Amino acid sequence: MSLAGARLLATALTLRPVSPGPADELLLSQTWAAYRANFMQADGRVIDRGAADRSTSEGQAYALVRALVMDDEGTFEQVRTWTQKNLQYDDATRLPAWSWGQEGTGQWHVLDPMPAADADEWMAWALLGGARRWHRPDYKHQALGLLAGIWDQETQEVAGKRLLLPGPWAKDRDPVRLNPSYWLPFAWRIFARDDPDHAWLELVSPAYELLDTCRSEGRLPPDWCYVDAATGVVVPPPRGSERDSDFGFEAFRIGWTLAAEVLWSDEPRARLLLHDFAGLADRWRSEGRIAAVMAPDGTPRVDYSYQGLYGAMLPGWSIVRRGRAEALWHAEIVPRRAAHGWGDLVDYYGQNWIWLGFALWQGAMGAQGPA
Repeated sequence: MSLAGARLLATALTLRPVSPGPADELLLSQTWAAYRANFMQADGRVIDRGAADRSTSEGQAYALVRALVMDDEGTFEQVRTWTQKNLQYDDATRLPAWSWGQEGTGQWHVLDPMPAADADEWMAWALLGGARRWHRPDYKHQALGLLAGIWDQETQEVAGKRLLLPGPWAKDRDPVRLNPSYWLPFAWRIFARDDPDHAWLELVSPAYELLDTCRSEGRLPPDWCYVDAATGVVVPPPRGSERDSDFGFEAFRIGWTLAAEVLWSDEPRARLLLHDFAGLADRWRSEGRIAAVMAPDGTPRVDYSYQGLYGAMLPGWSIVRRGRAEALWHAEIVPRRAAHGWGDLVDYYGQNWIWLGFALWQGAMGAQGPA
């Protein structure tokens, strides 16, 4: 490993850009308690109240990460146990089914057994963090099992470069359908440290290359990106899927990931790409909002904004537009504070991205996770 690579691994999840004060820690604690009360069952199931009370592997994974940040070992174990029993068919190392809920017959069970790579990565990352924080070798064993599944089922070589796919369903397709918001280099660096059996760092450069070339003429990353299976060259979405190139509810998460890469690994490619999100900061200042979904040229697709997007912007804007994050926080998120967290009572997704954005922005995640 190069000296630069070693430095990246050594510093991942240890830098604290801001030292959170008592008020910040109190807010994180209060909103975590509110989230548990309003979106989680006592047994560790996270409820998507906006989608017929289903549960998803993504929701379970976010809960694991938040419990880890809050040093809430009890909730972490409840979430992990429910997930293993209900989404992993009681096999701790099996990639979890992405969707669980109630059928028309009234039965509650897995609705779609297909895994989702973003949830699988977040879950493995949290488990490795829990293993270190709470001295739980069983968590590491589970994480390594998930990592073997991710590598075998959710990565593929395309034109000589290994890419993370959105799920096993995307293997061996042409064009290859990719979701850039699923690419988590900060997690791959940790995986490489704890799982030497797989070359996780091989994913990093191809992901950054595609994050660059998948961008639209409006300099925004798309929700979905397509590449030719033989050449790896970016191609337009297939007929009927043109809206996949929009910047929307998937792509906004990329801003958070890039900020994490800068703050934890001082990644220059991430810093460069964050300047596209600086353009959104300028747009917010001049227009008073950011549309929740935008066409590739930046034209709004909808006439509303989304607090989850604003939350995910906080840490990145604090890097490329100092002071703008503070203004965004007070203008868009503080006024939406409520007993259950923020904004919409049924929007668990937005709750998570506001909380994760605030936690990263304030440095509360700096000493957490698999350091």
